[in-house]
Amino acid sequence: MDRQTGITLIELMTAIALIAILAGLAVPALDGILLNARRAAAMEELVRAAWFARTEAMRRGRPVLLCASAGGGCDADAVAWHDGWVVAPADQPEHILRRGGAAHPRARLLSNRSSFSFEPHDRRSTNGTLAWCDHRGASAARSVVIAPTGRPRLQRGSGPLGCAQP
Repeated sequence: MDRQTGITLIELMTAIALIAILAGLAVPALDGILLNARRAAAMEELVRAAWFARTEAMRRGRPVLLCASAGGGCDADAVAWHDGWVVAPADQPEHILRRGGAAHPRARLLSNRSSFSFEPHDRRSTNGTLAWCDHRGASAARSVVIAPTGRPRLQRGSGPLGCAQP
């Protein structure tokens, strides 16, 4: 008896169907993981920018701005944070010290200020909140809260900013 070994067409189609079902279940989980990673990177970049601005204000002995930047320099529109941000001296806003990237296309970066002024020598700085919002809503939002002393910290949720789904 000459018997051949191998798999039948039915066995192959069953295996392909199982792989397709498992891949369909894994894709939403991977999407959430990618959004979490992008959110963490954006929030870390903003915290570092706030620390940099605070340090530069103390080093220079004059105010330094962290502001929204839709174009090349500081923008007076609080919505422009989504397009990027810059750190610049308050008396020379065209002299950019550091530039930051834009938010993810499926997320928004909200703020209650168009700029944050960091003052030297422990004087009062501009306080406020920057929040990352995506399609998952307020439960997945994270925010950077800048205290009146200029010290930034990360917080779960969107704080005082309403983080509705985009």
